Amino acid sequence: MKKLGILALSFIVLFATGCAAPKYDGTAISDEITNKKPQVEIIHNDKTREGFKETVETWLKKNGYAYTIKQSGSKHDLDKLTIEYVGIWRWDLALFLNSAKIEAFHEGQRVAEATYKAPNNMNMNKFSNADERIKYLMDVLFGKLTPQEATSTIKK
Repeated sequence: MKKLGILALSFIVLFATGCAAPKYDGTAISDEITNKKPQVEIIHNDKTREGFKETVETWLKKNGYAYTIKQSGSKHDLDKLTIEYVGIWRWDLALFLNSAKIEAFHEGQRVAEATYKAPNNMNMNKFSNADERIKYLMDVLFGKLTPQEATSTIKK
């Protein structure tokens, strides 16, 4: 009977951690905007690790977008596509990207956002290369992947 209780508890823990796997969510920038390859401005976030911004920059270069960096708190240039971001790292045996959000603004309106969340639980899929997770966030934001497609990359 005791073994049955341990087995049931193990199943519940495995099931619960499987349900709480890292995932992406969000909406993409419309093709109407991205097809024009607009000039992009990135609003630097002083509270997020520098590597986050560097990964966003690398993604933009690779995908043919010209960009500039503006200081935190800067006003948006209404003629440009503005990107704001935040990334939060946590510690659980190792440092990992716990959550992230990237928002895109155009003509003074938010036009898209992409989010990533890795719950701080026993699911080991939360540990990975943060650069890859940020690149997938950019893919979701710019409509190269759906949130479901990006999330499925975590489970591989």
